[in-house]
Amino acid sequence: MSCKSRFNLKTLPSALLLASCATIATQTSIAGATWPDLMIHLHGSGKAFLVDPTSDTVVANLDTVKGGTLGTTTPDGRKVYVGGAAEGQREVVVIDLAKKAVTGRIDTGARPKHPLASPNGKLVGVNHWGLDDGKLRVTFIDTATDQIAKTVDVGVGGEGKGPTSMHNSWSADSRYFYTVDRVDNQFVVIDTQDWSVREADVASKPHYPVPSPDGSEVWLVLEGVDRSNPPQVVVYDATSLQVKGTLNMPLEGEEVIEGHHGNFTQDGKHFMILNRGPGKDSRGREVAVFDAKTKQLVKRFITGSTGIGHAYNSPDGKYTMITNYGNNVVSIVDVTTMAPVKDLMIGTGRMGHVAYTPDGRYGYVSNDGDGNLFKVDMEKMEVVAEVETGKGKGGGQVLNVWTNVFEELPR
Repeated sequence: MSCKSRFNLKTLPSALLLASCATIATQTSIAGATWPDLMIHLHGSGKAFLVDPTSDTVVANLDTVKGGTLGTTTPDGRKVYVGGAAEGQREVVVIDLAKKAVTGRIDTGARPKHPLASPNGKLVGVNHWGLDDGKLRVTFIDTATDQIAKTVDVGVGGEGKGPTSMHNSWSADSRYFYTVDRVDNQFVVIDTQDWSVREADVASKPHYPVPSPDGSEVWLVLEGVDRSNPPQVVVYDATSLQVKGTLNMPLEGEEVIEGHHGNFTQDGKHFMILNRGPGKDSRGREVAVFDAKTKQLVKRFITGSTGIGHAYNSPDGKYTMITNYGNNVVSIVDVTTMAPVKDLMIGTGRMGHVAYTPDGRYGYVSNDGDGNLFKVDMEKMEVVAEVETGKGKGGGQVLNVWTNVFEELPR
C-alpha cells in the first residue's frame, strides 16, 4: 500500500535532461530523443495507422483497442503504448515500430487514459478514467519486459462520475510522476523511488500538469468553473511544492468557459493556456500567454478555431498550431508576435492533434470527423496531402517522437 501525505518533497530536478537514446536505422536522433521515420495515427475505433511521411502512405494498419486515441512513444523511438479509454476497456496495447506489429496487451485497470513513457525510457505511467475498487489506479509498466512494475491505488472521496483523471507528466530525472485526481480536485505526485503519494487541493478540476523546461517548477492547468473561479494555472515550486503564483485567464469576450491544455513555447520563455469551453459547448477561442519568469500576462488573442484545446509547437519554435474541439479550422500562430497568421479549414470534423517531421517542414494533423490525416506544409501554410486512415469518426493523436507534454517537442 502506498504512503499518502500532503506535499513535502525535499528535492526535484533542476534541469531538463532527456534520456540519451541509441539511434536505430531509419530514425533520426535529435536533442536526446529518437524520431522514428513513421507517423503513428491512433484511432478511437481501435486502430493504429503507421504512415510513411516520405510517400504519405499507410504501411501498417494495426488493431489496438476501442477508445485507443492517446499513447506515448518511448524515448528510443522503438515502441508505442496505447491506452483504451472506452467504456469497459482495460488494456494498454504495445506496438513495436520496427516490426510494425502489436507485441503486447496489458491489463492495467479501468479505462486506461494516457500512457506516458518516462524520460529515461524505463517506465510507462498509466492513469485511468475509471475507478478500480473505488480507487484511482495509476499503473507503471516496465518497458524492458512489458510487465506491470507497480500499481498505485489512490483513495478518492467520491464515486468518480465522469473522467476521474486526465493527463500526466514526469520530472526530468524520471523519479516523480505527476497526475491529477478529478474526483476530489487534487494534484497528485507519485514518487517512483518509494511509491509514496502526495496530494494538494486545487480550486477546480485539474487537467494538465506541465514541468517547466528547466525542471524548477510545475505548472498545473485548472479548468475553472465560472468567472469567479476561472480557468487558471497554479505554479508550484518543484523543490518545496509551495505555490509561486496563480495565473487567471482574461476571458475577454468569451461566452463559454473551460480551460484545457497549456504548454511552454520551445524557447521556454512563455506559457500558453487555452480556453476550450465545456465539452457540450466548445466555443472558446482565447489563448492567454504568460511570461515564464515574471508570471505576468503578456498577450491574449483569439483564433479562428473554436473550442481550442492544444497549441502544438513546431520543432524550430517559430510556429504553433492550435487544434480544437469545435470547428474544422486550425490556426497557425507566429510565436514571435504571438498572433495568428493563417487559418486553415481542414476535413469535415474537429481538428485534434499534430505531429511534425523532425525538420519542421511538415505537420500532420488529425481530424476526428472523417478520421483522416492531413499534411500541412509549414512554409506554404497549406494542406498538401490527405492520407486516408480512419475514414470515419474517431481520429485521435498523431505521434512520432517522445514528448513529456505532447504539445512540446524535444529541445
